[in-house]
Amino acid sequence: MNTQTIVLIVDDEEAIRKLLKARFEREGLTVMTANDAAEAGAVLAQNRNISLIVSDVKMPGKDGITFTKEVKEQHKGLKVIVMTGHGEKSTAIQALRIGASDYLEKPFDMEEMTHAVNRALKERTLEKENETYAQNVVQLSAVATPDRNTENELTYVPQTSIDVDTWSDKENTSSYTVLKKKWSEAFEKEYLTQVLVKHGGNVTAAAKEAAVDRSNFLRLLRRHQIDASVYRVTKKAA
Repeated sequence: MNTQTIVLIVDDEEAIRKLLKARFEREGLTVMTANDAAEAGAVLAQNRNISLIVSDVKMPGKDGITFTKEVKEQHKGLKVIVMTGHGEKSTAIQALRIGASDYLEKPFDMEEMTHAVNRALKERTLEKENETYAQNVVQLSAVATPDRNTENELTYVPQTSIDVDTWSDKENTSSYTVLKKKWSEAFEKEYLTQVLVKHGGNVTAAAKEAAVDRSNFLRLLRRHQIDASVYRVTKKAA
């Protein structure tokens, strides 16, 4: 967690807002508060960098379920954790069905709340990284994968597509977690390869475009068993 991560607390009980605000700030978060859905909506309209909302369900005016639904429709990447009353399982399930990341029953354990917040923020960070990777790969989609057919010339073949269905069949599993991990690894390898191709195997330039330092970029190459020298373009002698 860091001060660039913003959490919005929505609860009509001032004591709850103060309690959560104090704890989250100790965790290094930037915290904003609102006492109802209407005020929270105004805060969201002025602050597009909020990563997570922690909202009560029972509030004056618009309830937390309706508010959560609107948030997920208008801010698809925004994470929401709802706070319900004790024994309100049906309400909690409803919140999860409309897109809430998690729920906690009042009175909640502060450590449990902190863990829930950490999980939601890590999920959001992963989603943002995947979105960035996807954008970069799309931009590089016109770049082909090199194939050295001759000693001095460089020709190209189309990049290999990622077959998710094949993975699922081979592993004989429908586990979303396993599939997601495999997709992320294959996606990362594809992205690293495309960046190297674009920069002719120049590791320093590729690392700069990938927005990581050179040592970490080399570590990623070793992890995926990628040889940067394969992508170095050899110019023909005049």
